[in-house]
Amino acid sequence: MSLKELKLTNEEALKVARVLSSETNVKILHLLSKEQLDVSTIAKRLKLSEAYASGKVSKLEKLGLINVSYAPGKRGIRKICELAVGKVTIVIKT
Repeated sequence: MSLKELKLTNEEALKVARVLSSETNVKILHLLSKEQLDVSTIAKRLKLSEAYASGKVSKLEKLGLINVSYAPGKRGIRKICELAVGKVTIVIKT
């Protein structure tokens, strides 16, 4: 899997900077840098509630930092997450 570089300016840079200022979000990205995981597994490994982990995952997905796909699970659908970005660059002068 080839990871892309995300180059940001202005408002998008601020949004990503805010998300990356969260220790939990950075821990999720670190986990996903090693392997694909479902939300339930992320929650267990970081000792979070599934609802809280799911909210964090949604923010990371919305900003394009992770990709999400869905797969059948034991009880319903699993949300599978993978890292989408290997590098984030904030451009100050364009």
